Amino acid sequence: WSPDSHLLLFGFVRGEIHIYDFKLNYIGPIHIFCIRDGVPSAEIAGIEWYDGRNGLMSMNSKSLVICYESGAMQLMSREDDPSPIILDVDMHVASVKWNDNGSMLAVAGYQATGDKTHNFIHFYSPWGEHLRSLKVTGKSIADCAWEAHSLRLVIAIDNFIYFANCRLDYKWCYIQDTVIYSFYTCTRPEHIVVFWNTKTNEVHYRYVRNLLALGGYSSYCCIGSFVERALPSANNTLTDTHVILLCNSIGVTIESKYIPFQPIHICVTQSYAIIAAKSLVFIWGISGFIGSQMVKKQPYEKFIQIDDPATVRHGDELQLSLMANLDGMETEDPITSLCGSDKWIFVARLSGLVLRYSLPACTLMEKIECQFRINKIALNSITTLMSIIDTNGNCMLIDMESKEPREDIANFKKSDVWSVVWANDLPDSFAIMEKTKISFVRGTEVEEAVPCSGYICDYNNLQVKVVMLDEIMKMHVKGIQAPSSDYVTIYDNKLLRDMKIACEKLPLEQVSSLIEKDPHPQLWRALAEEALNHLDIKVAEHAFVKIHDYYGLQFLRRLQQFQGEQFKRAEIAAFLKQDDEVEKIYVHMDRKDLAYQLRRKLGDWFRVVQILQSGAIASDAMQNEAWNELGDFYYDRQQWATAAKYYEQSGNNSQLFQCYALTEDYVALEKLSQSLQENDPLLRPIADTFASVGLSEQAVDAYKRCNRIQEAVQMCIELSQWDMGIELARHYNLSDLKALLTRQAKTLLNQNKPFDAIELYKKSGNYLEAAKILYGIAENHSKENRPLIMKKKMYILCGLLIEQYRTAMKQTSRKEKKSTTAISASDALQGLLTEETTGSGGVSDTQLLDNVWRPAEAYHFYILAQRQFKANNPEGALRSALTLTEYEDIIPIQTIYNLIALCATSCGAFNTASKAFLKLEDDPSISEEDRKEYQKLAFQIFLSSQPKDKRPTLSGQCPQCSNRINDWCLNCPSCDWRFPPCIASGKPIIEYAFWICPACKHRGLESEMARLDICPFCHSSVNG
Repeated sequence: WSPDSHLLLFGFVRGEIHIYDFKLNYIGPIHIFCIRDGVPSAEIAGIEWYDGRNGLMSMNSKSLVICYESGAMQLMSREDDPSPIILDVDMHVASVKWNDNGSMLAVAGYQATGDKTHNFIHFYSPWGEHLRSLKVTGKSIADCAWEAHSLRLVIAIDNFIYFANCRLDYKWCYIQDTVIYSFYTCTRPEHIVVFWNTKTNEVHYRYVRNLLALGGYSSYCCIGSFVERALPSANNTLTDTHVILLCNSIGVTIESKYIPFQPIHICVTQSYAIIAAKSLVFIWGISGFIGSQMVKKQPYEKFIQIDDPATVRHGDELQLSLMANLDGMETEDPITSLCGSDKWIFVARLSGLVLRYSLPACTLMEKIECQFRINKIALNSITTLMSIIDTNGNCMLIDMESKEPREDIANFKKSDVWSVVWANDLPDSFAIMEKTKISFVRGTEVEEAVPCSGYICDYNNLQVKVVMLDEIMKMHVKGIQAPSSDYVTIYDNKLLRDMKIACEKLPLEQVSSLIEKDPHPQLWRALAEEALNHLDIKVAEHAFVKIHDYYGLQFLRRLQQFQGEQFKRAEIAAFLKQDDEVEKIYVHMDRKDLAYQLRRKLGDWFRVVQILQSGAIASDAMQNEAWNELGDFYYDRQQWATAAKYYEQSGNNSQLFQCYALTEDYVALEKLSQSLQENDPLLRPIADTFASVGLSEQAVDAYKRCNRIQEAVQMCIELSQWDMGIELARHYNLSDLKALLTRQAKTLLNQNKPFDAIELYKKSGNYLEAAKILYGIAENHSKENRPLIMKKKMYILCGLLIEQYRTAMKQTSRKEKKSTTAISASDALQGLLTEETTGSGGVSDTQLLDNVWRPAEAYHFYILAQRQFKANNPEGALRSALTLTEYEDIIPIQTIYNLIALCATSCGAFNTASKAFLKLEDDPSISEEDRKEYQKLAFQIFLSSQPKDKRPTLSGQCPQCSNRINDWCLNCPSCDWRFPPCIASGKPIIEYAFWICPACKHRGLESEMARLDICPFCHSSVNG
């Protein structure tokens, strides 16, 4: 099955592999590259597809393997991979299996030499690189399988099942108490690089795409990864390249360097970062980027092509690009490991050749030939001894200085070794990991092995620090992110263990004499600690003198001033940094106040809280301090919700406000605001926070409580909450609201935002000002070549604003009437006159109030007439067109009478058509050429038709004089009474019962409106 369960691969007897979908529809064959053309058949040993459940090492990792019994194998990233990796494992293959995260492929099989067969399991990377081989006993290997976390391999041979422990080669390093390691998951495309300080237990994360290599030394590490970078070229194409990041112990990048080749091995020294590919070594000087005072030096960058020792050049980008082409060539003897110091570089090749180069000249000084294939090399602290691990796990030593080979070093050999770490302070001592045991070696003498399944971080002061990377990786698979100190173990070497045993069995003076024979600072330090625990000041002083520990001697002098054994033991435990023991002694002495002071001085506020809650004498100030410090602890780690709980207990409202703002918990922030006293300094920033997210009601409440009314009104203006702003201004008698409103509207108009200004005036209740701006926009639209419906809409919106203004004026008038006891007729008349002249804004405002609907009516009936004409209703179109004669100041005369003439001739009203032609011919705005065209057209029409109207349909009686009128009449022919037109049909309304729109106040016949749901004029609901 494919990882997504959409495809099935079927292998056939002759070696073909076909692709089917999950419905068993044939898709096609897989092209097999590893089998030569002409081979009649090949039996398939295995088809394995890594499901990707634990992520991919990189985006281009191979996940599909096809292997034949002959040893031919190809690795593919998908079923149609055009460039698979072709391999020949050189044995008869029985089984192939991916491990749990796709980082390793196990190939099980056997080699036949004469009558004997040798069983092997070869391990390969997803890119086909041979990692290691495991030789297993037995006659015939049948199968193999991985354990869930790929730490063990089960092997079926003959009628037995064997279990093999696998030590995975993680990408990790150790610098300055910090373990740096990487892992990947299926949830992220990047590798997660973890910087874990084992002393403080602080963890920092960094996300790196396509991580390839990692190495470190002292306080700095280098991370190598694959990236894409656009190079400055004519076509500006993307070039595949790689980057080296120089980082400190918390993952902060100090410097970076782009290189055009794949970094496979990284070795970091005090002054250099050495990066190696298959056949290329790049030396990057980093001493100018690190240290307490970074000095900008001339960059040191050189590279060595190991197949051509004479090729040593400066590493500018052009030369690196040229050398990358050399590195792209396949080499039969690639680099497998490297190590170095500030004076030497040692490069190991697969064939067993070790090259020594000098620094900084990069001159080849020596070639060391070994009779085995090299896997790893390592140097001691003074570059005199080198350890070598071959591909079969055998560990040997090489003397780098002695001209004559030393017999003990030449004969030293350990099997099943997978890691060697040299001591920092003893040049002839190192620790080795073999299978699941750790051994200490001094010279060539191997101490008794101790069970251990971790990875060696550091060997210093006769102690080895080991980190359980396997357990940490299991932890990350389970979803736990931060490791704990339980994953670090300290192992003592035999010398230190024997000394500690001697301290338990012999007098300390005698132990001191034994140390004199084989001294080491760590032995004296351990003796001093043991003497302090026994309160033996004399031996402790002697030990401190031996290691020149002035601080320890000062402590002994101060210790003698204390009275009481328990106080002395507490001070000794504090000196030895055994904080838990100190607290235990203080509690046993019933001095919880001292335990409190201890934890407070150490900054261990969690224990401070526990001590205070255990019954110690605690004031409110002490408890609040502890809660506040715990809040700061979580606040600094961006865990604001947790920090808020502690700040709430401590009463730190300022920090509590910050936490609520960062977590956007505005409900809790509102409660905090309401709990504060009037004019609290915190109210204003809380109000500003509410205003910034649009919570106007909460912001106004906070502004009011801190007496910031002007800011509250300004906030209402900015958030367009004009109702609230006006209410505030009226309640607090702010006189400058109108000026503020006008200034804001002018600003919007200057910014070419007229509709925002209209909305501003509308929300503030200034409908007339909004209508004036909108009317000006509508006037501009009417002069432009815009759709008629758009022009109509603009005027209708303007009219609706005027109607809202009139409604508001009526409501204001009613309120004023209720507030007065009586009003005279003259006062009422004076009020109307005031509204008409000044209150409405002058003559222009009066004209706007009186004539605001006329443009909308003109465009409405013009559109209605055209719709009726296109709907084959020329009589109705003529009625609507005749209505337009009252709007000659809005719609051009030529347009109106063209439409009337067209509709009249279509419905047989030739008399009306004749009047329309006469109007067109007499129009002075028409050109002479158009006038002649109208005359010619009228002559053609009336040559065949008399200028008489057909008998029109009688509509009813005039309500004023009772004369009969027809559908085309706008006014009564007898009394000249004007009939309002129906907005739905254009018919004259002569009945007393009619429908009126609740929004625009326009009329319509009830018979026409009965079938409509909305007003045909303003499109409001007919029911209001």
